[in-house]
Amino acid sequence: MSLSMAAVFDHPVNATSKQELSSVLLQMTRHDVVTGDFKQTKSIKKLNRDFVSTGTFRISKTSGIVWKTQKPFPSELTISDAGISERNVNGQVRIISSNDNPVFAQFSKTIQAVFSGNLSELETNFNIFCEKTSNGYTVGLVPREKAVQKVIANIVMDVSENLEKVVITDGEGSPVVYEFSNQKTSNENSAEQPGAP
Repeated sequence: MSLSMAAVFDHPVNATSKQELSSVLLQMTRHDVVTGDFKQTKSIKKLNRDFVSTGTFRISKTSGIVWKTQKPFPSELTISDAGISERNVNGQVRIISSNDNPVFAQFSKTIQAVFSGNLSELETNFNIFCEKTSNGYTVGLVPREKAVQKVIANIVMDVSENLEKVVITDGEGSPVVYEFSNQKTSNENSAEQPGAP
C-alpha cells in the first residue's frame, strides 16, 4: 500500500466527510450494473512473491458480482446473497464456503455494500476513514470485530466517479490489490455479461 493510501487512517470520518462520502456512493450507484476489467495482485510476504490474475467483472445491484478470471487460469466466481460459487474451465460448479476464502468473501461483501450505496452497512462492520484527494476520495475501512481483524487488517479504496482501486491487507500484513479499468455502467434491463458475444 502506498504512503498516500495509508495516510487515510489519520482521518476518521466526521459529519462533513460522512456526508461527502455518502454523496460519492450515491453517485457510484446511480446505475444498476457496472462492468469492466480487473487486475488482482496478491503479495505473499512469506514467499516474497506476487501472483497476478486478470479478467472481467460484473457488479449488479440485484444479482451480485461475477468475476471472470481469464489469466492465468480461466474460472468464474459468482457472489450473491445465496453465497459464493465457482465454475472452472470444464464447466463444473462448486459452492465455496466463506470460511474457505474469508478474505475474498469479506472483499465481495464490502464491494456489494459500496455498490449498493449502503453506508450504514459499512458503518456497522467497519470503522471508516475518509480523505479527499485530487481525483476523489480515499476510503479506509478497519473491521470492528477482533475476529475479522485476524483475517483482514484493513481495506483501502480509491473512489472517484468509479471505484478505481481496492487494497486489502490480511491479518499477516500481506496485501491483495484489485485495480479496475474500462468500467461501463448500464441499467439491469439493458446490461450484458462482460465478454458476452
